[in-house]
Amino acid sequence: MDQGVISRAFTPYTWRARIRPVLITALPIALPVAVLVPDWPPARRVWALTLVCGLPLLLGQWGRSRGRRLEPDLFERWGGKPSVQLLRWRGPTGPARLVFLHSRIERIAGPPLRLPSAEEEHADPEGADAVYEVAGSVLRTRARALPGAELVAEENREYGFRRNTLGLRPFALGAAVAGLLGVVVQAVLAWPPSGAAEAAVPGALAAADLLLLAFWVRTVRPEWVAEAAWTYARRLVETAELPGVEPGTGPGAVSPA
Repeated sequence: MDQGVISRAFTPYTWRARIRPVLITALPIALPVAVLVPDWPPARRVWALTLVCGLPLLLGQWGRSRGRRLEPDLFERWGGKPSVQLLRWRGPTGPARLVFLHSRIERIAGPPLRLPSAEEEHADPEGADAVYEVAGSVLRTRARALPGAELVAEENREYGFRRNTLGLRPFALGAAVAGLLGVVVQAVLAWPPSGAAEAAVPGALAAADLLLLAFWVRTVRPEWVAEAAWTYARRLVETAELPGVEPGTGPGAVSPA
């Protein structure tokens, strides 16, 4: 039962954003078990049983929950949800482009949605952000059926992967340390090695666990998640410039509402 079988059992988003973080978290412990334990045919049956019972999906939901809990603190640290910031008059988008984006979003959403002016946003920043949140929801709904918006789904998967990975970071650090200790214990119990090849295995496993530990310590940080979040938000907002699935654009047009 290999990775290809697992990936085919779930949607691309579930596999990349929910299952992979959990598998990476368990990798430091799984490596020594897979390499140092002798051939064990029943393991395949156990693994198949866990797949049938939906254990990876359950773990994926757990990883997603860990990631979702981080979002409010991350958004507060960043100054708000990136997609909302990109629509603010006080945000990083230039005024000329913002006028164009606002007009496009209002046309896509239809008459019920009107985005605030700079003066209205200044008078009521929280109310303006609530409108921008609705605008983001309209764009996300529209992008699901929009030809040419495949990159949005790809960036969303990447953001979900990084967010959920950050949520699992405390467990991953413990798993990395446990895996490293397991390699050391195995090496001590098996000493002296019977040959050069056997002697090299603990060293290789220890190096792999150290690299994984470095990944969790140095790479998996809020800044790493922010990079993916901003990329996803930019791709999402850019879909407002794409034609299609909006009211009033011709026969067969579908409203995103």
